[in-house]
Amino acid sequence: MRFDERVRLYADKLLFYNSTPTITTAAFQWNKPFSGVFRANLNEEPLDSLAADECGTFAVEVKPNEVQTVLVVD
Repeated sequence: MRFDERVRLYADKLLFYNSTPTITTAAFQWNKPFSGVFRANLNEEPLDSLAADECGTFAVEVKPNEVQTVLVVD
C-alpha cells in the first residue's frame, strides 16, 4: 500500500534515518495548521499516525537502522 498521490500534493515530507544503535526521537513544532501527521517505512507501508498537541508539536521516534517518511498534511 502506498500513500495516495493526492495526499502528497498537500503534504510536507520529512525523511528520517537513524544510524545509531539506540532509538532516536526528534520533536517538531509546526507553525501552521495541519490536519494530520502520517508515517511510513522505507517501502512506504503505513505506520501508526503521530499525535500532535494543541501547539502543533509532535515527536518522531526512529529505531536503529530504520528509515521513516513523515508526511504533515495541511
